[in-house]
Amino acid sequence: MTTTENQTINIPIPREAHNYAQEFAAQQPNKEKKTQVYLNTLVVYAVDNFLKMMDISTDLEASDSWNPVIRHYHNVADLAILNVFQLECRYVLPEQDEIELPPEVLEDRIGYVFVRLENSLQSGEILGFLPIDEPDEMPEEVEIDELEDIETLFECLQNLELANNAIAADIDPVFARVKERLEMEDLTNIIAQLESIYRTKKKSERRGAVTDLFETYLGIGKPESADNLVVSLKEGDDQNGDIELSDLAEDLMDKLVEIWEGRDGDLD
Repeated sequence: MTTTENQTINIPIPREAHNYAQEFAAQQPNKEKKTQVYLNTLVVYAVDNFLKMMDISTDLEASDSWNPVIRHYHNVADLAILNVFQLECRYVLPEQDEIELPPEVLEDRIGYVFVRLENSLQSGEILGFLPIDEPDEMPEEVEIDELEDIETLFECLQNLELANNAIAADIDPVFARVKERLEMEDLTNIIAQLESIYRTKKKSERRGAVTDLFETYLGIGKPESADNLVVSLKEGDDQNGDIELSDLAEDLMDKLVEIWEGRDGDLD
C-alpha cells in the first residue's frame, strides 16, 4: 500500500487474488457474468488486504461474494467485517465517473468502498467511502465526487466495534430493555443504523430519529388522519406507549454516545 501527498491510497492486487478471480469466473454461465465476477473478486480481495493491514478483522469466507450460489445469482462484492457486518466493495473502471449500485446491495450493508482498478488489474486506488445513512433512500448510482474520505469508514468501524463489545459484555440494562422492547436478540443491524444517526444528526435530532427507527422495526406507522388516530388508540398505541418508546430511544443513544466518546460531554 502506498499513500501520496494528496492522500491517494493505492493497494496492490496480488497473484492470489487473480487465482481466486479465475476460479470463480470459470463457474459462470456467460462472458458478461464471468467479467463481473472476476472484477468483483479482485476488488473484494484488495479491500480485504487493505483492511487487514489496518488491523481490522475480516472474513472472506463468510462473505456473500465468496459463496458460489449467491455469487452465481447476484452481483455482490461484499466483505464480512468485524465478524458481523457487511461492507460492499465496488470496482470502478479507469474512465468511469458514475457507479451503479445493484439492487441486491442496497440493503444490509454498513456502506460501500469504491476502488478504481488500473488497466493492468495489478493495483487499485481507493476512491472513498459511502456510508448508509438512510437505508430506504440509497441511490441506484453515485458519482465519485459524492464519496467521503476513507477515514469515515475507520471511524464507523471503530464505533461499531466498541458498541458490539459493550453489548456482548451484557452489563448494561439499557441494551436488555431494547432487546425486550423490540423483541430481538441480535442488535447488529440496528446498531449500524444508530451509528449513522450519531454521525449525521445533531443532538437535538437524535431522539426523534431513533424513535422513528424503533417504530420501523416494530411496524408502527404514523396515523395519516383523525380516523386512523382513533383506530390506533383503540389498538393500544397510546401516547404513553409513544413516550415510553421515545424515552428508550433516548436512553440507548445516550449510552452509545457515552461509549463512543468515552465521556458524558455535550454534543454539537
